[in-house]
Amino acid sequence: MSALEQQIRNLRSELLLSQSAGQSRESIEDCKHIYERFQDIASSLKAMVANAAVLKALPADAPELMQLSAELQEQCSKALASLKLFIGVWSQKKSAARQDDALNNAQVALGNLTAQLEEKVMSCWSGWTIQLDSLCRVEKVMLDTQRGIPGVERLYTEYVALRKQFLAQAKQVPETVWCIQELSKLAERMQELRTQMDFDLPTDVSNFFNRLNQPGNLGQVSLSLMTLETLQWLQKHDLLGQFTVSRKAYNDH
Repeated sequence: MSALEQQIRNLRSELLLSQSAGQSRESIEDCKHIYERFQDIASSLKAMVANAAVLKALPADAPELMQLSAELQEQCSKALASLKLFIGVWSQKKSAARQDDALNNAQVALGNLTAQLEEKVMSCWSGWTIQLDSLCRVEKVMLDTQRGIPGVERLYTEYVALRKQFLAQAKQVPETVWCIQELSKLAERMQELRTQMDFDLPTDVSNFFNRLNQPGNLGQVSLSLMTLETLQWLQKHDLLGQFTVSRKAYNDH
């Protein structure tokens, strides 16, 4: 074999290797693109699933329990079906699956599932923390009356510090069951402090808040306790907007 023929063969081999390397780079880029399409969704979905698992530990009397609705279960089935379909396309087309509609469909389905699960998680957590807050809250106008009073000032100071912790923790969906337990303990301690405070209130107003703050009432009170004196007091202190009226469930028995 002449030197020229050998050079031609070597050149042809290098060309084939170059083409193969180019195709490999394209495949890698396609795979990277597919990975990036799912990366954020997968991370968010993983976080929501973890949050949902923790929220199953919410008390039985929470306004909303962490249970999957029929709609959410249906979306979960759609997402799984779309993902399985894309995996099938991937096994056949490999990196070329980037151009297949199955990729977009799977991404949209998983995105919708993540959004719906996040909405459920936030609704459960928000509902419970609002309920818990109503059980341990002391209106600012009432709390301020405890400042500077010998023997009571310490109650005010501790309550304010605990409420700051409570509000900070309530803003974040818990990552562990311990966070739920800790928030419950904070609320219980704030309730204890509230019972030790001495509020100089009109009789009707005092009765209204005493009944409102009873643990078993869950921050609710009969409208019959809203006397004219109580109504005027709430209006005077700009607190009327913090209360709503709701109807009890109908019971004909």
